[in-house]
Amino acid sequence: MNDESRKFFETVRDYLQIYMAKQRVMSQNTIASYKQAINQYLSFLVENKSIKYEAVCFRDWSGANINEYLLYLENERNIAASTRNQRLFAIRAFMKYARMANPELGHVSLEVQSIAKAREDTEPVAFLSEKAVQCLLSQPGTATKIGLRDSCFMVLMYDTAARDCEMLSLRINSLDLNRKCPTARLEGKGNKVRYVPLMKKTAEYVRKYLEIFHPAPTRHADDWLFYTVSHGRRHKMSDDNAARFLAKYSKMAHAKCGEVFEKVTPHQFRHTRAMHLYRNGMPLQLLSEFMGHASLASTQVYAYADTEMKRLAIEKSSQTMEENISTKPAWQTDEEMIRKLYGLE
Repeated sequence: MNDESRKFFETVRDYLQIYMAKQRVMSQNTIASYKQAINQYLSFLVENKSIKYEAVCFRDWSGANINEYLLYLENERNIAASTRNQRLFAIRAFMKYARMANPELGHVSLEVQSIAKAREDTEPVAFLSEKAVQCLLSQPGTATKIGLRDSCFMVLMYDTAARDCEMLSLRINSLDLNRKCPTARLEGKGNKVRYVPLMKKTAEYVRKYLEIFHPAPTRHADDWLFYTVSHGRRHKMSDDNAARFLAKYSKMAHAKCGEVFEKVTPHQFRHTRAMHLYRNGMPLQLLSEFMGHASLASTQVYAYADTEMKRLAIEKSSQTMEENISTKPAWQTDEEMIRKLYGLE
């Protein structure tokens, strides 16, 4: 490893372990995502550009190489535009830090910053009707322990519009059920915390769940709220487990109600709650805070997607217009206008 390569790898280490982890205090998931993006580009350099791993340096992070890498992702790996853009943003962020740490890299960093992102085709937000949600939530048989657990998980996920990872990270002390307005503390992306109110019925579901799965004598504040048992020990429930039982109940519900998707994903639960809140009058700014979005732009998708609200608004506008438009021409009852039209004045 020469001096240029050592400088590069030391900058990568400082970026991930000091800048992101300690100075920016980013979540482990975010750091892992950026680390993966850097590793994937390094693999491209080794496999496609015949550069030895230990010889990689900042010269290899040129605009030309990165453009070639992005074309490789699009044409040979067939990745979506959104994924391609995520890789580009991660590389941009790293090179921006590299420029701050090593000012002489300014020209290389600027080359990378000038690379345009790909156009993304946005898909309409998929969400369930209120009728479909009611049918889906009624599927778990609460007479069994597993049914009670699954029912509580689904009801709580819908009420809070929580991300899957936020649900699975809930601990008993994440809930405050004794106050006048029960709340749940959710830890979102970038370790950002938000408090969301719970409906009274949801709080009742959770209390019943706690009685069975976390009896008071053995309850600890930092226990995982939702768990599985393996070899006699409790473990945090996995996202695969949650997706599995949600898929099972959605298939059951679909057979009874065609408005339920055959396979409902945890994130569609979140979209569904957001759309229902928006349709019921929650302003986008408040909805953005409720959802834990970093910017209002992320929440705008629900306004764009709600064709039903647009239809009702158009119908209301059209009705008002029709009520104010007379079907009889005004000039037929206006003597002065008649005189002017027919040259009598």
